[in-house]
Amino acid sequence: MAGGEMRIGHAERDAVVDDLRNAAAEGRLTLEELDQRLEAALQARTLSDLDPLVADLPVSPPSRRFDPRSAQPVAARPSLPRPAGLDPRDRLRLDGGMSTIRRTGYWEIPPFLRIESGMGSVILDCLQARPLAPVIDIEMIPGAGTVKIIVPAGWAANTDRLSSSWGTAASAVSTTPAPHSPILVLHGGVGMGTLKIRNANGRERRRLERTRLPGEPGRRELPG
Repeated sequence: MAGGEMRIGHAERDAVVDDLRNAAAEGRLTLEELDQRLEAALQARTLSDLDPLVADLPVSPPSRRFDPRSAQPVAARPSLPRPAGLDPRDRLRLDGGMSTIRRTGYWEIPPFLRIESGMGSVILDCLQARPLAPVIDIEMIPGAGTVKIIVPAGWAANTDRLSSSWGTAASAVSTTPAPHSPILVLHGGVGMGTLKIRNANGRERRRLERTRLPGEPGRRELPG
């Protein structure tokens, strides 16, 4: 029996799943490609089923790594922690507590977030952010602080599923995204706090013009 036809178990599947998630975290795979390959990995029965899933990635083929008859077995690469926010069960958490937490500059905004202002403030500056999905699901945890979300022109926000209770929630952006731009869908509650969603003001636009790289577009569009 050829090495590639050897039957596999949970350990081999899990190792390839880790490889795929690491590749997505490094920007080598899109979320759509990640989902497709993860499904194929979980359905794989032999080492040859796993090999094509990582053939274009900088990792050793599973048929070389896991075949005990291989003359030169290659150790698996240590797994990196999976980035938060790629799964609704593992959201990127932003907790203001008693202080201020801020996300700004160049960063990737994942599809699942959890924001809790506490008695402090959370500032989500998306003006130079790169969205990883067309829909950004934001779970709001009631608090007594302030949440400010600043988005580029073309981005949209939907607060229909958000409860304001004793607080206030205001969005000054469209509910329909422009082509290639995402929509933020907020749900949960504001509690006794304040939520404001807006586009860049004049000072922030001038700051962007000073920091923008040559040839960089005005709006960070979705990958793909």
